[in-house]
Amino acid sequence: MNDESPLCRQGRPKDTVKHEEIVLAATKLFMEKGYELTSMEAVARLAGVSKLTIYSHFADKKELFRAIVQMRCDKIGMPVCLLDYAQMPVEDALWDISRAAMAKIMTPDSVRLIRVIHAEVLHHPEIAGIYYEVGPRRVRMAFADLLRAFNRLGKLSVPDPATASDQFFSLLKGEMLQRVLMSLSPLPEAAELEAHIKQTIDFFLAAYGPKNPPPATKAP
Repeated sequence: MNDESPLCRQGRPKDTVKHEEIVLAATKLFMEKGYELTSMEAVARLAGVSKLTIYSHFADKKELFRAIVQMRCDKIGMPVCLLDYAQMPVEDALWDISRAAMAKIMTPDSVRLIRVIHAEVLHHPEIAGIYYEVGPRRVRMAFADLLRAFNRLGKLSVPDPATASDQFFSLLKGEMLQRVLMSLSPLPEAAELEAHIKQTIDFFLAAYGPKNPPPATKAP
């Protein structure tokens, strides 16, 4: 059932509304049953549409899953461009990016989506590719672009920004996320996240700090 009033829907094309309702219904089923056990018939029933209507929006189940991942990554994901951070002090920028990333990764919905992908990847490896392309890959590329900007400004010394970007997010998620995914640990508390982020940033800056940092200025 949709909670939106008719007034809220004014100006929204009918096809757009139907598209969103199909994606929301499919999201609920994929999260509850997984990719393999979710049928297009079940999605149609829950969305209150015909199978023909679903296929007028999505060619197949894989395309529907891509739309789900795209929607969730747009909702909880990071910006596709991080270059505005280039004008900030590096450590401040890393703190802001890390806090935003972990606040979105360490949520029940995000963890549930990753678990679904891990559970299905053996039989449907293409869905992992969809998730990586739409989510983690675009964040890593945006962060690599930021590292290149920091290089140009002399704020960091990063010989291979693409590799350094992978390293940063691997450190940031690391064992903490793995334990959560395997239900070995609950979602971390705020203080634990802050300590983990600090360790990640300290390690990263120790590796990639500027070779010739500008001289410190004395306070008047």
